[in-house]
Amino acid sequence: MEDQRTRRGENRRGPPFLRLPWWFWLGYAGVKVWFLTIPAGAVLLLVAWLGADWPGGLRWAALGVGCLLLLSFPAAAALFVFQTIDATAYRRLLDRDETLEGLHLPAGSRVHFAHKDHADVVAIDLPGVTEIKGMRLTGTLRRFAPNWNCVLAEDQILDGFPCRRGIAVFDAGGVIQKFTLAAAHALLGLQLPPLTMVERGNDTRPWILILPPDAGVQVPAFATTAPPGVTLYVAADGQLVGIGSGHGQEIVIRGIPLDSREMQLRGERVVARLAWAFSLAGAMRPAGTEVEVDLPTGEVSVSGK
Repeated sequence: MEDQRTRRGENRRGPPFLRLPWWFWLGYAGVKVWFLTIPAGAVLLLVAWLGADWPGGLRWAALGVGCLLLLSFPAAAALFVFQTIDATAYRRLLDRDETLEGLHLPAGSRVHFAHKDHADVVAIDLPGVTEIKGMRLTGTLRRFAPNWNCVLAEDQILDGFPCRRGIAVFDAGGVIQKFTLAAAHALLGLQLPPLTMVERGNDTRPWILILPPDAGVQVPAFATTAPPGVTLYVAADGQLVGIGSGHGQEIVIRGIPLDSREMQLRGERVVARLAWAFSLAGAMRPAGTEVEVDLPTGEVSVSGK
């Protein structure tokens, strides 16, 4: 019973961080909103020093609070300087061309390491537009083993793909893995529009194709057009294995309006929910009804019927 009362008392006092002393919060405020606390501290010191005699210890209280407000900022500045100096141990500025992690880097590159002994490169700041493994890159390379996040400096053809300038991903071998199409491009039996986001697949993982918000694509397997903004999952042999969307765009398959958010492909059958009320099997079905469509025959069955 005693322990329960003690725990209830602690809960009433709030989380541990709220029970920190007042001077901690004063120092925190001095750092967080220095543009307010520094002028306030200066005013308190000036008024307490030049003002008339105050009753009791109010004058000394004002002097103390003013000093605390002013001292918290230089303390934080000193901590920042110390952290900045310590951080230099984790990076190195190349004074000549050098190859690190299989990447040929020019002089002027700033390399960031995971450890002070300069093991494990985590990021590289390029000094300007730099050609690495046949790609013209700029900005910062960030390591997400085994791949590198990068910024393409310009539109360029990489591995046969018209890649748009901007964020992309390449692997240790320099093969582009994620990118945005700079122009229309035929891939896996689909005529993809510009600005389609592509993530490369392999024999065990499908390609991921995110259509732009203003252009759809003809899907032969559905004999229809996938609406803008949906995500297509396509196997390496060109078979569509999935489709998804967080926006619930309508996709019409065999004349049936379906919601693309929960669409599933089971071989040659599509399972999805009606995007809006629609007549099936002699009855009007409400939006959200789950249906199954046989793609070769067009036969439709209603779940639960």
